[in-house]
Amino acid sequence: MTIRPFFTQSILHSVAMLSVAVGCSAGGSDSSDSGSGAANSGSGATNNGSGSASNGSGSANNGSGSTNSGTGATNSGTGANNNGSGSANNGSGSASNGSGSANNGSGGNPEDQTDPTVPAVPLVECDTPGPRMIRRLTAPQYANTLKHLLGEGVPTEDVLPDPAVLGFHVDADAALVADLTAELLMNHAENATAWAIENNIGQLANCQNHDASCHEQVIEEFGRRAFRQPLSDEQKQPYLQLFAAEASFEVGLHVVVSTMLQSPFLLYRREVGQPDPESPGEVRLTAYEIASELSYLLSDAPPSDQLLDRAEQGRLSTKQEIDQVAQELLATQGAERSLSSFVHGWLEVDGLPMKAKDPSVFDLNDTHRQAMLDETSHFFLELFHSEGTISDLYSADFTMLNGTLADFYDLGGASGDGFSRVSLEGRRATGILGHGSVLTQHALSDNSSPVQRGVLVRERLLCQDLPPIPENLDTNLAEPGTFTTNRERYSAHSSSVICANCHTVIDPVGFAFEEYDAFGRFRETEGGLPVDATGELSEVAGGPLPLDGVQTLNDYLSISDQARACLIRYWSYYAYGRDEWNERQCSVDAIRAEAAAGGHGLKDTLLSIIHTPHFTRRVAD
Repeated sequence: MTIRPFFTQSILHSVAMLSVAVGCSAGGSDSSDSGSGAANSGSGATNNGSGSASNGSGSANNGSGSTNSGTGATNSGTGANNNGSGSANNGSGSASNGSGSANNGSGGNPEDQTDPTVPAVPLVECDTPGPRMIRRLTAPQYANTLKHLLGEGVPTEDVLPDPAVLGFHVDADAALVADLTAELLMNHAENATAWAIENNIGQLANCQNHDASCHEQVIEEFGRRAFRQPLSDEQKQPYLQLFAAEASFEVGLHVVVSTMLQSPFLLYRREVGQPDPESPGEVRLTAYEIASELSYLLSDAPPSDQLLDRAEQGRLSTKQEIDQVAQELLATQGAERSLSSFVHGWLEVDGLPMKAKDPSVFDLNDTHRQAMLDETSHFFLELFHSEGTISDLYSADFTMLNGTLADFYDLGGASGDGFSRVSLEGRRATGILGHGSVLTQHALSDNSSPVQRGVLVRERLLCQDLPPIPENLDTNLAEPGTFTTNRERYSAHSSSVICANCHTVIDPVGFAFEEYDAFGRFRETEGGLPVDATGELSEVAGGPLPLDGVQTLNDYLSISDQARACLIRYWSYYAYGRDEWNERQCSVDAIRAEAAAGGHGLKDTLLSIIHTPHFTRRVAD
């Protein structure tokens, strides 16, 4: 069996062909042997073609984005400014500083605006799309793709690293396939293929004759599903040669399938398009590319055979046809995964399973942590599927609980493992800011951390920039023994001149959360004193706004256009895999305008992201 020797030849042949289609070289060097399958030496799909496809030669803009942006310090220790949010000061790839420019959310100067319910500046009316792109599959998308191709039960391994940028793991410029990753992919592809041939060979091949006709049938059928479009005659030839070179059908099938599983045509989503004669200077994405966009965005999985059939039949060319597919995908379990992934990334709570918590205060076990994440997922899905709005994310007077969380919150109303809708009735803050996932993740191990919670509001809910932390600044808090309350401790820490620049806009917001401890438990007293949850929200339209508890903050966010625009900014980034490009504001403002026309419904907002010109067209290189 000649799998490993052929890996370099076949994969780099695919890279070269992909490069020709895009108009650039998709590897770290100029690979020009595109027609023969004889490859320049290298390691498979190394550094091949992520990010922008507009650079003509050499690598495909694959170096942008600091992969060090991460999710902040999840195990945050005691530093007041170790905020765990990941969006502060992290050099986040395509965005300038992790939170993006100040105009990414609401635009304009909030101090000049008195009405928080309307945009600060008029929305731009234009329809220029963004650049062509080649996007590597995320780790969950790759795993779901293998399940689709090889069957449920296929072995899974962590072979694709997904750098965190802006709190998500979807950045087209940061997700690459480097040398070590290529080796891991090769080993995993061989193991997964061996499993599939032993346990599920019928899903790989509808015929099992060791002859040219059967070989071609397998390559065409499996290749179409793997590459999410039909193979060209040129693409088929190396695989036909591989099949014919082996002594038996099963060995040949192993070689072909394992090689396809490592191909850039499987590993990368192509958003390249074809010239649009009606729009000079632009390209229109092919029906197959749109099918992949829809399926991976809405279900985190590859397009089904039926969706590929629609693409083949030209039935993804109109808004109505695209919407029909979107609605069908949104009714699947895959959509629940994708929507949950978005809301966890937006709120930066996906690090909760590993968040350091002091067991001497409360033993937060794995069951508690998972229940908190599930509450946020179920809540978002409940609103999404019941015509809920962005405002409802802050104002909804219910949550989704199972027995574990109902007991933890001391609310009752639910039992067992299943989640059900429970009315809050004023017993807890409405919306997402009362969720244990948010309150526990955005806190330190043993205290509530007004800093982390204030940063959450500023950066994730309002898209406001915060200045970088000065170098060599000691962010550690004073020992708690000298203070009666957590608020006193943080007020003393933030009183210095060096700290005040940031903390005057962060801490007064975070203090409104003092009703909830580091584990998200409601409290009325601390250290024998009544909790002081008063604060102020400044630098917003209609502000400064006095706060007294989280509910007063929720009341403002539920009507704030800036908060709506901020969610749209993050959701569009999650969908498009890039936060900055020329004329990006065209797409963002088009989304905002359509979402507003639909009452800012969550489902309407997501559909408006799909309706932008950028989803079906791109600027030609």
